[in-house]
Amino acid sequence: MRRRRRGLTLLELVLVMVILVALAAIAYPSLDAMYGNFRVTAAADAVRAAWAQARSHAMNEGTAYRFSVVPNRGNYRLAPDTPDYWAGNGGSPAPIDPANPPLVLEDALPKGVRFSTPDSLLEAANAGGDTVLPAGSVDPGMWSSAAVFLPDGTARDDVELVFHARGARPLVVRLRGLTGVVTTRPLEDNQGHP
Repeated sequence: MRRRRRGLTLLELVLVMVILVALAAIAYPSLDAMYGNFRVTAAADAVRAAWAQARSHAMNEGTAYRFSVVPNRGNYRLAPDTPDYWAGNGGSPAPIDPANPPLVLEDALPKGVRFSTPDSLLEAANAGGDTVLPAGSVDPGMWSSAAVFLPDGTARDDVELVFHARGARPLVVRLRGLTGVVTTRPLEDNQGHP
């Protein structure tokens, strides 16, 4: 004698789907914030690496290197601090020594992450639209010099950049000009709390 297997009714399937959708809706903000924190950390790490490259190339080549950003966006550029690399189309002139060309790096932060300064964080947080301009489409006048690395291993000035993304805790990366030391910390609110 054959036994009949009991199947699930349409109502039971719909009920399970409703429960799964409700759980996903509850978990999504936490996961999105966690992913936002990972993107902000990855952005800070990418800039720290670019700064290390700039400092290294400045010392090896005996020429200053400039690190510039597009304020309230995620684009950054690293190139020698000479007018040839920053005027006009922001291109790269032919190197003097083709075997050892200077470093020219134009890149962007992970999607959704923006640069700002501690003073302009509110303005940057309210900025809408895309966070990154397409590669090669940044007008040379949009670049804002953030740091200049000198051939003696120092930077011209102390620099603080804030990295932020929607739903993530802002992160401050600080470059100490005299020593070249880079530190990272969460942005504190007005009462000194992270």
